[in-house]
This record gives sequence, C-alpha cells and structure tokens, in this order.
Amino acid sequence: MTYRPFYSPGYSALFFSTDPAASERVFSGACNVFVCGALQNPAEMSALLGLEPPFAPAVATGYRRSVERVDGREVPFMVDDAGDPRNVLTGVVWLDLTRENLERIESLELGGGFRERISIEARIGELKLTAYTYVKK
Repeated sequence: MTYRPFYSPGYSALFFSTDPAASERVFSGACNVFVCGALQNPAEMSALLGLEPPFAPAVATGYRRSVERVDGREVPFMVDDAGDPRNVLTGVVWLDLTRENLERIESLELGGGFRERISIEARIGELKLTAYTYVKK
C-alpha cells in the first residue's frame, strides 16, 4: 500500500498513513518512537516491522546528531545537548505502535549496547507528544 498525507487542523500537523480512514486518533496511541536516522525511511521501518505504521515529521529540541567511530565503523548517534536549546533535531515519530513493534525497533537500536532508550517530548506541528528514542550511552 502507499502512504498518503493527512493534515490535522486541530494540531497544525501533517502525518502519513496507509489507512484511507486515518484520523487524529493516531496521535493518541500508547507507544510512539522518534527516530532521526535510517528508520525515518518508511521502506526501512516497514521491512523491520512487517507493517506500515503511521508517522509524522517531528523535531526534538535539545538534541543533535553525532557520528562516531565504533569498532572501526561510523555509527550515528542522537546526543543529548540540552545545554544548547538552539539545537533542534529533525526526524519522524512513528505513531500508535504496539509492544511487539517496539521490541523489534529496540532489537536494532539497542543492539551493540551503544544506545539507551529514553522518553522525550517531540513536536509535531503544534502537538507535543511523548515518544521513546535512543541516545548514545
């Protein structure tokens, strides 16, 4: 199926879904995940999860990207940089995920022991949403 854009006037938020009956209900799911690397790509996430969850472009304030060498290869990280509120990291929030979806994402994000899961406040349009993300340990 193909992702289609939807707009929430109440939140001034753009989101994408394969469900033709998509609504703002996607913002009220129990589990959301902010990503800022390869898992922003819907094809990558769909391959990992075996489904096409809704997502929205988002920002996380107080974070930045960092690429570091680990075991001879370059690894991208999301790094807490709350000391500089000008830092705003762009990414996407995958919305309304299940516990099983989260476990699959974490098998990738937490593999190698370089990252840890935290909860952040991501912004989608005018909506502030709690989401898990994965930062450098």
